[in-house]
Amino acid sequence: MNARHPLTCLTALLICLLLVIPADVAGQAKQATQPQHAGKLTAVLPVVNVIRGPQQTPASTSEAVYWGDVINTGHLARARVALDDGSVLSVGSDSNLTVTKHDGGAQQTELDLNYGRVRANAVKQVKPNASFQIRTPTGVAGVVGTDFALDSQGDTTRIVVYEGKVNFCSYKATKKEEQEGAQGGEEQKKEKNGRMLGPCVIVGAGESSSVQFNAAPTPPVPATPVTVTEMSTTTSVSGGAGGAVGGLGVAGVTAVGVGAAVAVTVAAVVIRSASKTQTCSSPAAAAHVVPTANCTAITNAAIGKAPGQRP
Repeated sequence: MNARHPLTCLTALLICLLLVIPADVAGQAKQATQPQHAGKLTAVLPVVNVIRGPQQTPASTSEAVYWGDVINTGHLARARVALDDGSVLSVGSDSNLTVTKHDGGAQQTELDLNYGRVRANAVKQVKPNASFQIRTPTGVAGVVGTDFALDSQGDTTRIVVYEGKVNFCSYKATKKEEQEGAQGGEEQKKEKNGRMLGPCVIVGAGESSSVQFNAAPTPPVPATPVTVTEMSTTTSVSGGAGGAVGGLGVAGVTAVGVGAAVAVTVAAVVIRSASKTQTCSSPAAAAHVVPTANCTAITNAAIGKAPGQRP
């Protein structure tokens, strides 16, 4: 009797494995190793950095944005991100925004504004369990489809709603953070980032509110024209012509409760030495959190996180 050649046996074994393992399973395994797409950059002014893992690189228009990417802008820099579900994010200067999660099909979006400003024009949330949230170190804003802007500086987060309604909540100190004087026995709702969710208010179109860590949001009040214009111009990357407002020219500002995020027309800014624009800023540190962006040490091998990312 002739013995089978070892290569013949190995070939037969491989064929059997290919027949047993479905093609879609193999495809899913390959897809799991690839970053998940969230959207793309549609405007960059003048230089914006994208932090992906330990690397920080200058961004370009039409560059893809993935889950976990950090949009980092410096002084006078702006960026616009078009998410896969049609929502638009306009990131202001001296800002740091993490696209933690964006599932366009399921309409589940989680963003972390570590510091700075962002204006969000979110599409209407119609899918079951749909969620669009922007978290800051002091609070969280959740919507079902609206146009609003957030400003996170130090220990305070401010919101202006242009259209729709936003559920605006504070973060509450944990017993460990309070250390002394904590009241026991109270059930607290924990957010995905480990923070305890505190009191909330509903902020409607044309209204503004602010919140500090471990304090209730202020009652919503009509937003002043100055606040509306400031939040619009400092996050816009559009071009136009007009007078000066906050260092930028304005041709027209969409009325509160009416316009969309990208409908605001702002004068183009002539920035000298644009190539030397600082793209890593030093934000004001909140009392309970210290977000930093260090231009001289982008990689932090000790903790495996890039500056500006949550630990």
